[in-house]
Amino acid sequence: MNNYIELTDGKENTALMKVYEGIKHTEITEEFILPDYLPDVKRIIRVDARPKIDGKFITAGKVDYEGDVVCTLLFCDEENKLKTVTFTAPFSDKIDLSDGDDECIANLIPHPESISCRMLNPRRVSLRLRIDTSATVWCNRSFSPELSGLYSKDKSEYATKDVDVLSLICAGESGLNASADLEVDGALMQVGDVISCNVDMSFYECKGAEDKVLCRGEMPITVFYSTTDGESENYTVLFRKLPIAQVVSAEGVTEIYECMARGNVDSVKVNVAENGFGERRIIELDINYRIYLNCVSRNKVTVTEDIYIPGTDVRTETVKQEFCRLSKTYSKNFSVNSVFTKEELNLYTAENIFEVSSDPRITDVRMSDDGFKLVVSGVSPTSAIVKGNEGLFSVDYTVPFTVELDASEIPKKFTYNVDTVCMCGKGRMDSEKLYTDLEIQMNIMILGISEVPVLTKAEFTEKEEKEEKPQMRFFYPAENEKLWDIGKKFGISQKALYDSNNIIEEKVPQILIIPTK
Repeated sequence: MNNYIELTDGKENTALMKVYEGIKHTEITEEFILPDYLPDVKRIIRVDARPKIDGKFITAGKVDYEGDVVCTLLFCDEENKLKTVTFTAPFSDKIDLSDGDDECIANLIPHPESISCRMLNPRRVSLRLRIDTSATVWCNRSFSPELSGLYSKDKSEYATKDVDVLSLICAGESGLNASADLEVDGALMQVGDVISCNVDMSFYECKGAEDKVLCRGEMPITVFYSTTDGESENYTVLFRKLPIAQVVSAEGVTEIYECMARGNVDSVKVNVAENGFGERRIIELDINYRIYLNCVSRNKVTVTEDIYIPGTDVRTETVKQEFCRLSKTYSKNFSVNSVFTKEELNLYTAENIFEVSSDPRITDVRMSDDGFKLVVSGVSPTSAIVKGNEGLFSVDYTVPFTVELDASEIPKKFTYNVDTVCMCGKGRMDSEKLYTDLEIQMNIMILGISEVPVLTKAEFTEKEEKEEKPQMRFFYPAENEKLWDIGKKFGISQKALYDSNNIIEEKVPQILIIPTK
């Protein structure tokens, strides 16, 4: 069992800042030879790809990462029977950072895109695909201004502000195992050969405790297998959901943290066994998986907005900084239905539909015009295996979806982290149309963004006295004018203002005595 932990240390006047957000494209081209125990390929039906990142290395100026992608090839042999074979291809890449160091945190989520496979000969295939790695890099940054010249800490007057910021812990655990025995209902035919077994993971609850997180969720399992009825071979699909309850080590996490988990299935071993009546109705699964965690809490950083020293001139530099903070988390399960005509999908000869595979993606998260709803839009690229006059083949299409969530506590400006999983995909077909029913689990973490002016530099020089000033003057403050603003305007300390006007609380009087010496 392997643990991997990334933790940012709390430091005074520091906050996690996003230094990079983008998508890294990695092209993969590989050739594979079928193992001897498999028959020749007559026709390629479909290729599925599951990438995972095994290691990442963060140094000043870049993030290096490596992993592999497991590709499952579904094909027809010379007898028009479905077969599968699995290949693994390594990949690696790097992300250049303009502002990074060794203490940064990198969140990397790979997705397969543009998958294509062609047959070079009946024993050799060529695979091409692109891995799109969504990357977000956070680094700790200090917000203490650079002070120079006639600076004196004891005489300085500061205008400071407490800002809500992000505290982030990324953790994970690999080498986790689960097993299940799935029994096929007596109303269905016995299991011949398992063609493919697709296992995903989704978590609807993550609770932080002392240095650990309890994750609860489900593993949606889709088993596509052949059945034998006399001399004819047919196919069917078995759906199951396996409950998960896993404790993951996460150093530094407490109950105040909001956590979001994302799972990755590394491997699935399948075996068909007989039940007590000697029928092949038991599908035994051994699953190896890993869990990634993003744990977030609310923190504060004190930033300096302005500074002055009585009796000196000061030249300042200020920049607007964007600070992220935790706003809200959502866990939503919903259904998506679509209808396509056979003409739209060029399915004129299709007679039946079997296994449906779908991979939902979020494309946009925005606030509704009235500000009361969070509108989440996405697409779910879908592939279905259908039967026509010329045998089995695959058809690809895209199912759009939109979900509305309550937008209370969400600021106008925000960013988000999201994970979506298709929990179940079913299809049916009549003489004119193809129907698809998808169940999708979606987890979203919303991070609000605030812009705050932050003092970065201040240089103090000797003040030039242009004329002799009176011992005392009176000043009529404007509405909402603060004592700090008045002190800076006249170049006197806050203490002098308090003492000269007998101010007990910070409420500004209607008339102020301004001492000049």
